[in-house]
Amino acid sequence: MSWSTRLTIPRRQPGEVAKARPTPGDHRAQLEKVRQVSMDRYEGAYRELARA
Repeated sequence: MSWSTRLTIPRRQPGEVAKARPTPGDHRAQLEKVRQVSMDRYEGAYRELARA
């Protein structure tokens, strides 16, 4: 997996609460992308286990 597809979560100061932000774009398209990324990770991990 490349670094460009990883989720980055910035550090917060102790006691600082994260605020929700709206995300632009089509919700269905976002779900499809997330499902595809998850399936790619799963298949890659499964192939690694199959080699052992």
